[in-house]
Amino acid sequence: MMASSCDGWSIPAGSRAYDRGVNVRGMRPDEFDAAVSVWQEANIARGAPHGPERTARVRAKLLDPNALPFVAPRPAIVGMALAEPGKFEDGAGELDPSLLHISMVFVRPAAQRTGVGLPLVLHILNVARSRGFQRVGVWTARENSPARGLYERAGMRLTGRTAPLRSSLALQYERLLDGESGPAGPADGRP
Repeated sequence: MMASSCDGWSIPAGSRAYDRGVNVRGMRPDEFDAAVSVWQEANIARGAPHGPERTARVRAKLLDPNALPFVAPRPAIVGMALAEPGKFEDGAGELDPSLLHISMVFVRPAAQRTGVGLPLVLHILNVARSRGFQRVGVWTARENSPARGLYERAGMRLTGRTAPLRSSLALQYERLLDGESGPAGPADGRP
């Protein structure tokens, strides 16, 4: 059952409203440091601060010419996301022209659970569809309930694929786009 629609995507009934005060858009060069600071603050808040080496890798990913970095201003940048062309073999193989991979979605701690994450993910789905991708995928830790709920509210479904993490397990979510008018049919993912 769908409750409402925004930006061409239906929002599943029972989901928090799409925050129209968040105008997600592509990251501009002058917003690079703000986007990185969102990533840093969110990781510190979840008890996973990263050192200079990891921060440098994230900066490089955001600047990669194939990257699709997005920001959520309110009016200051409160959220950021990065999508990248997907690859076969769970990211280790050649480019998969059908897949857009969500590499990261982060929201400043003060803005978490205020409706910033869903617009970021829905924007990525819109961009993927407009660029001809057939599906969008993301991996998240099994115990990351907020992220799992976010992806499920955006109509993404577990694929059944898992990957080991240092102390946990990553779960793969995916959203099929081909021929869709919006996220989520029934919970089993069928139209």
